[in-house]
Amino acid sequence: MISWQDMVLAVCIAAFNVALIPSVIGKSKPQLSTSVLTFSFLLPQAVVFFSLSLWYSFVMCVINASLWATLGIQKFRSKS
Repeated sequence: MISWQDMVLAVCIAAFNVALIPSVIGKSKPQLSTSVLTFSFLLPQAVVFFSLSLWYSFVMCVINASLWATLGIQKFRSKS
C-alpha cells in the first residue's frame, strides 16, 4: 500500500530532480561545497525513507543525491 505521504514527498523530490537537470547538462555549476553538503544531507534522508518503507521517496532521494554528486564531480573536474 502506497501512503499519501510517500507520494507527496516523492513528487516534490522528483520535481527538484527535474529542476537540477539543466545544471547537470549546462556549463554553470554550483559551488563544490554546496554540492558536497547537499549530497551529504540527502544520504541520511534516504536512509530514513528506506527505514520507513517510503519506497518512492527513497528512490527519488537517491536520484537527487546522485544528481548532486554528479554536479560536485563536474565542478571538481572543471577546477583541475
